[in-house]
Amino acid sequence: MNIEQLLYIVEVAKYSSLSIAGQNLHVTQSTISQSITNLEKELGLKILKRSRGHGAVPTDEGRVILKLAYEVQKKLEEIKETANLFNSTDVGELKISSLPGLMTFLVKAIAAFRHDYPHVNLDVTEKSGSDVIEAVRQHKTDIGLITHSSDLNINMEGIAFEALIEGKQKVYVSKHSPLAFLGTITPEEILDQTLVTYNGEIMQYFVQNFFNKYKPMKTLFTSNNMDGVGQAIIESLAITFAPDFVMKNYPPVINGDIIPIELMNHGAVNISLGLARSENKHLSTFANKYVHYLKSEIIKS
Repeated sequence: MNIEQLLYIVEVAKYSSLSIAGQNLHVTQSTISQSITNLEKELGLKILKRSRGHGAVPTDEGRVILKLAYEVQKKLEEIKETANLFNSTDVGELKISSLPGLMTFLVKAIAAFRHDYPHVNLDVTEKSGSDVIEAVRQHKTDIGLITHSSDLNINMEGIAFEALIEGKQKVYVSKHSPLAFLGTITPEEILDQTLVTYNGEIMQYFVQNFFNKYKPMKTLFTSNNMDGVGQAIIESLAITFAPDFVMKNYPPVINGDIIPIELMNHGAVNISLGLARSENKHLSTFANKYVHYLKSEIIKS
């Protein structure tokens, strides 16, 4: 048994494909196939079932072996990272992905992190919730900041999610709207309003459930651009729903151009803000340090 064999079965299991694993690891498909066959002979059990229709799928015994192989891979990454720290002065790379509405949290934490670790290269991207999760799952990003709801059937396989804030869904209106003077509002009081929504999985799920429970509202547009959504509200063209933790640091809410209103008599909405990371990838020292700064900023806010 050797380290390459363990890395091969992990990569093949991740994509259910010998060819993709070969491309990612820069070796031939036949090399991976023969290596796995040799490992299976040595262990005396079948790790992967290979077929044309379903690719390479772990057997029951294989899942146990793969879990141990994942742990070996994590330790190898930890060894390499520790060695790098000895050979350099706080030099590294950190990739972060986030929903657009959550960038404020990231930027504040980046300012504190950058002050202490100026030589770490930061790569920050905005994506949809499902794209953030997939980027974390494929190890294309180290940390994802997302909103999550257990009510929504999103595939979280291979993802460890840590909730940092439990949220409340609120209604947001222009300061010039007659609704702005209400401290609370019921669903029945906004059914004649025009709606603009952020195009995220959780938000669209919430809106559809709201429509099903009451009645469909007129929709101005749906967008993944927060500034466009915000401008439509400011100009009294529409109202929106959003989690309070997303909007509390949004400049038009802070300066009073957009007013939050408590949504009453609708029932609890299970939604939280948190961190997504891969279950089978070691989180680097820099990533752990950044998470510490991020949690501190979120607690302060």
